[in-house]
Order: sequence, then structure tokens, then C-alpha cells
Amino acid sequence: MIALASAGAGAQAPATPEVVAPGVPSPGSVVDAMMELAGVGPDDYVVDLGSGDGRIVIAAVAKYHARGALGVDINPVAIAQARENASKAGVADRVQFHERDLFATDMRDATVVTIYLLPSIMGKVERKLRAELGAGARIVVHDFPFPDWRPEKTILVESLDKLGVTGFALSQLYLYRVPGPR
Repeated sequence: MIALASAGAGAQAPATPEVVAPGVPSPGSVVDAMMELAGVGPDDYVVDLGSGDGRIVIAAVAKYHARGALGVDINPVAIAQARENASKAGVADRVQFHERDLFATDMRDATVVTIYLLPSIMGKVERKLRAELGAGARIVVHDFPFPDWRPEKTILVESLDKLGVTGFALSQLYLYRVPGPR
């Protein structure tokens, strides 16, 4: 889980964003539930915001047969690990990982976006995705919902792997879908 620090009024923004939250990997059972909730398949291009070690991006392509996927994270160590993991999984030719501020990432090609970020940033992420994603795109959010957008579906996933890291054994997943033209 990666979030960005914002500069106060009149302050100079840092050259690179600051990491203000630790990376918390999504357990395998949660990754599978996210992919299944979004209905990821061969026609999908998946973007994972705060992609960490790349497990969601790699699963989207290797296990759920997405045509491609992109992971974005501001942590260079996580990006290096994700690239190594993709190579080991044999999917490096179908995935990309970029060390980049998620707000500088073009989302227009995504059919599925996955997110596990802190609540303090979710409003800004919501506005970005509503502005950039095409009709029918699906968004799966892990634990911290968008403040203004009502989810299409919400599920609970139990994962004892998460207990030692967060103190909780349950993950709440929210499915959002970009509406079509009115």
C-alpha cells in the first residue's frame, strides 16, 4: 500500500513523492478474489495502483489470462522486485512496472484497475478514474472504498495471512463499474 504526501500551501513539492504508508501485500486469496470479482479475462488490460511486488499484475496475466497488465508504484525497490517476480513467472513480456506517481499515469487503456491505498488518497483517486476510464471499466478496491462512488458489489474475504501484518483476518473488496453514456 503506497500513498503520496502532498505539500502544504506555498510549500515546494518534492522532486519525487514521499512514501507515507508501508507496503502491505495482498494475500493470494485476496488477489484471487479481486480478479474474480472484476471478472478478469483475455480481453482485459489490468492496472494495479501501488503495485508493490507485482503479485496482482502477475496473477492477472499468468492465472486470469489478461492480455496485459501494468503495475505502478513509487517505491523503486518494489518495482525492481516486481520485475524480477514477473521474469520468474514467465510473464515479463506481457506486463510492465513503472516507478511513477499514480496521478501521472494514463489510465485510458485500463479495463480493470485494482487499488489498495490509504483512505486519505481515495477521493483524489476516485476523481482521476472517473475522468479517465472508459464506460464499463471495473475497479476493485481493497479495504478502503471511494468516498462518493457507490460500489456495485461488496464482498468479504478471509485471509489469515493478513492477520499478522494488519491485525485483521478479513478484507473487504468493493467493485465499481464506470457507467456508460447517459
